[in-house]
Amino acid sequence: MTGDPYKAGIEIAAGFQALDGPNVNPVCRTRVYVHGRRTERSLVLLHGFTNCPEQFDDLGKSFYELGWNVVIPRYPRHGYSDRLTTSIAELRADMLIALANRSADSGAGLGERLTVAGLSLGGILTGYLAQTREDVEAAVLIAPMFGLRPIPAWGLAGITRLARTLPNFYIWWNSKLKDRIGPAQGYPRFSTKAYAALFEVGSMVNRAARKSAPKARRIEVITNAAEPRLDNRFTYQLVDAWRRHGANVHSYEFPESDHLPHDLIDPANPDQNTKLVYPVVAKTISGG
Repeated sequence: MTGDPYKAGIEIAAGFQALDGPNVNPVCRTRVYVHGRRTERSLVLLHGFTNCPEQFDDLGKSFYELGWNVVIPRYPRHGYSDRLTTSIAELRADMLIALANRSADSGAGLGERLTVAGLSLGGILTGYLAQTREDVEAAVLIAPMFGLRPIPAWGLAGITRLARTLPNFYIWWNSKLKDRIGPAQGYPRFSTKAYAALFEVGSMVNRAARKSAPKARRIEVITNAAEPRLDNRFTYQLVDAWRRHGANVHSYEFPESDHLPHDLIDPANPDQNTKLVYPVVAKTISGG
């Protein structure tokens, strides 16, 4: 990064903030917590599918208070005040990859040592950055959504192709609660087109990992044995592929007995246990 890296990082972050128009829920706006100068450590936090930066706000502020510069970007087509927005169907894989790369550009400018951490879809994007970016010192994948039970890899690829070509439709996250499901800032349903974009990026990460070593210097992977639908075997296979290339990869799994939900981060999740989860996640991000 030439010139003033801090200024460049701030300009990119300000660009994210400029995209937060009147249709965006105020709590879902991009977060930029900075100390007015380039710090030793910087952190990019990438939220989950159909959620928004509010999900990571508490965790982000805790690292800001430790002296880090922190950016929590909002994804394209996410975080709108209309929780039943149809714009989520416009989400595509290239939008997510561009967002991830620009976020890393910003974080690399804001700190001398960049850490990226993400949950679910954010975990996929973190994996993409770990695979492709030399300026990522540490990448922390939290419950990355690389696959679903009981769908095998070939079946997931087929479903992804179908979802890209067939007309879009919407699926409730909870068919009983429908739009009454929380958290209040998240979307209660997802678009099949957007879901296809998510798994398309995941497939790209896995294909690249089979061919070459990741470029991040340290990779941490946190999984949850109590996952209701996510299939951790896809993540284990990615970790194995990285390790075969000699990558520095560490893993930790919350046991099934902890009874944790898929969303390990959002304090608004009624099934959440941040007192258990946050110390582990914070220690993993900081490298302790």
